[in-house]
Amino acid sequence: MVVMERPTKEQIRALPLYEGLSLNEITIVESNEDAALALAALSKETSLGFDTESKPIFIKGQVSPGPTLIQLATTTHAYLFPVRFSSALVAARTLLENGAIGKLDLG
Repeated sequence: MVVMERPTKEQIRALPLYEGLSLNEITIVESNEDAALALAALSKETSLGFDTESKPIFIKGQVSPGPTLIQLATTTHAYLFPVRFSSALVAARTLLENGAIGKLDLG
């Protein structure tokens, strides 16, 4: 695994402004068909942005059950994989385990 150093504030300021994605550039993976399409599209990439979302914990000592959503994105499209859908979880796992695709933690 390649671990890159965090860019300096100057390097970050020198980057072009990122405009974000429109809603039609975000796909929620909720079915076998969605999972297959996401897997086909993202398997072609050499690197992906990666983040997760978890239910917040408000009680001291309570243990988080883990992420409820996995996000994988390119610069032009984001895929949201809710872990409650088994096909979404399998597709996300396949992509995350693919060593040929670099992952950049955006969290």
